[in-house]
Amino acid sequence: MPTILDTYSRISEDPDDTRWGVTRQAADTRDAVAARGATLGVEHVENDTSAFKKRKVKVTDASGNRYMAYRVIRPVWDAALQRLRDGKADGLVVYDLDRLARDPRDLEDAIEVVEHYGKVIYSGAKSEIDLATDNGRMQARLVVAMANKSSADTARRVRRAHLENAQTGKPVGGRRPFGWQADRATLNETEADLLRQAATDVLAGVRLATIVKRWNDAGVPTVTGKPWSGGVLLQVLRSPRLAGWRTHRVGGSEWARVAPVALDKEGQPVRGKWEPIIDHATHLALVEALTSKADHRSVVPRRDSRRYMMTGLLRCAMCNGPMYGGKVDDSHYYRCDTPKCSNTASGKGVDTWVGERVVARSELVAAQATPGGPGARLAELNAQIDDLNGMIEDIMAVYRNKAISATTAFGNVAKLEESLKPVVAERKALLAETALSAPESLDDGVWEAMDDDRRRWAAERVLQAVYVNKATKRGNRFDESRLDAVWR
Repeated sequence: MPTILDTYSRISEDPDDTRWGVTRQAADTRDAVAARGATLGVEHVENDTSAFKKRKVKVTDASGNRYMAYRVIRPVWDAALQRLRDGKADGLVVYDLDRLARDPRDLEDAIEVVEHYGKVIYSGAKSEIDLATDNGRMQARLVVAMANKSSADTARRVRRAHLENAQTGKPVGGRRPFGWQADRATLNETEADLLRQAATDVLAGVRLATIVKRWNDAGVPTVTGKPWSGGVLLQVLRSPRLAGWRTHRVGGSEWARVAPVALDKEGQPVRGKWEPIIDHATHLALVEALTSKADHRSVVPRRDSRRYMMTGLLRCAMCNGPMYGGKVDDSHYYRCDTPKCSNTASGKGVDTWVGERVVARSELVAAQATPGGPGARLAELNAQIDDLNGMIEDIMAVYRNKAISATTAFGNVAKLEESLKPVVAERKALLAETALSAPESLDDGVWEAMDDDRRRWAAERVLQAVYVNKATKRGNRFDESRLDAVWR
């Protein structure tokens, strides 16, 4: 039976998926298999995959305890070793040892396969190292240790360069961001207009799914040429880059939905060297609209259930369960989602009843609104925040000039920071409340012109919920006495 040798090729970075590097390696490893008179097995290719960078994963120890650990993730490499363990191949040809491993754990896995499973691992390059001998294993461990240090040194220099670029507002490399041209600084006006309209729509209650469908139907591609998804659009709209801020994630920091804005050497937020698409206030409201509802609602609608106007607001009075919409013929209905609860209501009847009362309630809210409204309060809060931050910066400037001690500076700054917390919290709550830009005052004409997304968000401005009581009359006629609104 002829010897079967698999091959393994890897390149650390290939963001454009050109595959030039792994193609060259694959050719050399195939030649190495032929030179040994063996049969070519599976060609394992792991493109754009680092053998050094680690990810946080859950692992289980020998006692069954699960914990978070940091590991190099290389699924193709793992599959190649598993074929050797399973006896499906007699050996593996890699281009060179640094393609095999840059993490000592990966090397030890390879040594284990050679030492305990009787397999062979060859190098397709001239630098042959024999993992079957003590000297070969020692030499491999030294080579991998040096390669690991080289990668760590490179990573440190790259992190420093990224920090410097962030502090000076230089755009991030790689693919151009959607909304800007290839220089990452000049606006692509067509895409920028789409993003502005998307921001306006989101603040008016339009779902991301609606915007994604509109863009995909119109043939608007992402920068990679692929169709849009809700997750991709969410990431774009949350990015502070839209408002002209440079972002920078520090290695080891906690993950956040919104990328943190970079800080300069003085601790001040950094403006990017590009044209913004929306202003800062609009972006703050946009982020609140995209995060606050998902974070704070007590009932989370099912996936794809928000196509009906009252999903998320309609509750069953019999069991307090959420009621979801369902299609029947050319109409729809709402049904309680709690098992063994049969409470249902006419979709058209409920939506019409709610619409009439939301219009009337909105007109009442507008008539009773205090002069200035939330916009005036928001301006006051922004002024307070600017003043407090200004005082903090003044104290730090005095300290840097050696006019006061570190103890005095820290004590005064700590007091100002405590004063700042409730003001920032109030501003965030106010932004969340006013992020939905449905009209304060509605009339029947405006309501009829709205789609269900905007109607739902307009309803959420004045309604906490609508209870649907058990039907007491026979027949299919809509009974409005079953509905009970809970107003804000």
